[in-house]
Amino acid sequence: MAVAVVVEPLLSAPCDRAGITITGLGIGASVVSVWRTADGERAPVRGYRRVAMNDAAYVVDFDAPLGRPVSYEVEVVSGPGGASRTVSDPVTIDSVAGVLMDPLVPQTAVPVVGARDSDGAVYLKSPALSQLEYRAEVSIFNVMGSDKPLALFGQRMAESGLDTSLATRSAEENARLKKLLRSTGQLLFKPLPSWGEFELNGTLFLANASAKQLPIDVSWGGELTWWDLQSDVVAAPTIRVLTAEFTYGDVALLFSTYQAKQDAVVAAAAAAGESPTYLFDLKRPLG
Repeated sequence: MAVAVVVEPLLSAPCDRAGITITGLGIGASVVSVWRTADGERAPVRGYRRVAMNDAAYVVDFDAPLGRPVSYEVEVVSGPGGASRTVSDPVTIDSVAGVLMDPLVPQTAVPVVGARDSDGAVYLKSPALSQLEYRAEVSIFNVMGSDKPLALFGQRMAESGLDTSLATRSAEENARLKKLLRSTGQLLFKPLPSWGEFELNGTLFLANASAKQLPIDVSWGGELTWWDLQSDVVAAPTIRVLTAEFTYGDVALLFSTYQAKQDAVVAAAAAAGESPTYLFDLKRPLG
């Protein structure tokens, strides 16, 4: 049986993301790496480099870029069926908002829109994404007898000085954003393709050294707050973290017995036209 990869957009809390179903690995341990290709770049899906899988697996990619084609490659390093590479069909996660979040805690995700709207969402300020800086390490050495110094160049770095300033118009959204910015200095920013003139990648890991809060009209009874953020693009965190999208408490609230849980899986699978397998339960744990 050949390895198969199917990708589906997941447009629900905590943030829009991609669900990847892998089947056909064969009975027995396989060592697998999952790769994502978007914006012309191929990168590993965080947490899925050389991991063990058996027969089938379900992977959730919280880093999946939004509003642009993305495809996934499953590289089987070793396993019952031998080494192989399988690439999925491209999919596009059609999101109406971008995302700002702690890259290790998806539940902190804050939806961000490109311009002020009527829903009170967190939105980018007008100067945001208006300029970028690409630094390179350069050392200049004066050479005796020459009027031209010698220059040694390092590699050109990724974007720095990226203005990601935001504004909120409600106390609830401001508190949510403040909690995120106080909890971490590294952010995952997933902009939409329509933002700015620089064709930013859809997955940006940002080092944010300072976040300046500017209450604009709070003293007059308003709720408009500006957040001035200057960030540098950095590499993704390499630590592997497992974060559940549901808890045992969620299951206990919905199902009084184990049989009720099983019945819900069977009913959900029948409604979706699929078999009530363990893999299906991994994809829809709450029925």
